[in-house]
Amino acid sequence: MEPNEFYMNRALELADMAAAEGEVPVGAVIVRLSDGEIVGEGRNRREISRNPLAHAELEAIDNAARFLGGWRLSGCVMFVTLEPCPMCAGGIINSRIDRVIFGAFDKKAGSCGSVTDIFALPYNHRPVVSGGFMENECAGTLKLFFKKMRDRKMDGIRLVLAETEDQLRRISEIADGIWHEYFPGIISVEQVDYMVEKFCSFEAEIQNIKEGYEYYFIKRGGNDIGYTAIKPDGDRLFLSKLYLKKEERGKKYARKVTDMLKEIARERGMRAIWLTVNKHNDSTIAAYNAMGYKTIGEGVADIGSGFVMDDYYMELEV
Repeated sequence: MEPNEFYMNRALELADMAAAEGEVPVGAVIVRLSDGEIVGEGRNRREISRNPLAHAELEAIDNAARFLGGWRLSGCVMFVTLEPCPMCAGGIINSRIDRVIFGAFDKKAGSCGSVTDIFALPYNHRPVVSGGFMENECAGTLKLFFKKMRDRKMDGIRLVLAETEDQLRRISEIADGIWHEYFPGIISVEQVDYMVEKFCSFEAEIQNIKEGYEYYFIKRGGNDIGYTAIKPDGDRLFLSKLYLKKEERGKKYARKVTDMLKEIARERGMRAIWLTVNKHNDSTIAAYNAMGYKTIGEGVADIGSGFVMDDYYMELEV
């Protein structure tokens, strides 16, 4: 493998990491020309950090400056999977990077020739630019990501990972409202109160995340219409929670979310999704049966304070 291919492949690995986190897959590495050492790496983190500045190139520049102990990155080359935008092109100029090698062209925001060529302007530093290196590989990563995004936005329904404390508090508020509206009549109000505190509170969510759970908003447009929680469980995906607000039920949104969860399970190499459902929750059992879930067992679990969960176990092959 040629050295340039090695460095771009590392940038692609970083792009894949970004994609796995729900970010547009862009990765960047900065290499010191004198010895070929990678001195800075970065990947897109705009969604996770909620920061418009969190582009791969700027993260790589920041890390390289810290590593080298100064802001001047002369004697370095940047490899990046996507043509830099104007903001990142400005960062490259101001950090004095000697050369930029990018993969895919960006017709919407590329500022190294696609929309404009910032490096051709008479600034005090002009890096050498090479575009289209390993273009098929870099463009393919982006195309695959956006295809999956389109597939998961079925009819405007999408899943958004909850990561910040504010997001998790919103999830707990949604859960509190749904549980107190839906479950009285299936279980006692006292048990609803207990289970909401034990399983759906902000504190419970924090502990569950430490144990491998993932919480997602179910969104339609810009509105939160429910939430779901999942956890990897060997070769299956455990569907811990899937709840919709009252006004959003009966619209086949649960089926659309299930299709998205099936895709997640497939991507992770799992064979099935499984869940528990209260034996007296007739409407939900009927809905799961209609989606292809099969009852594979049943059990009674003591959850403390004199309460139990009397559930069926159901499984859906993916």
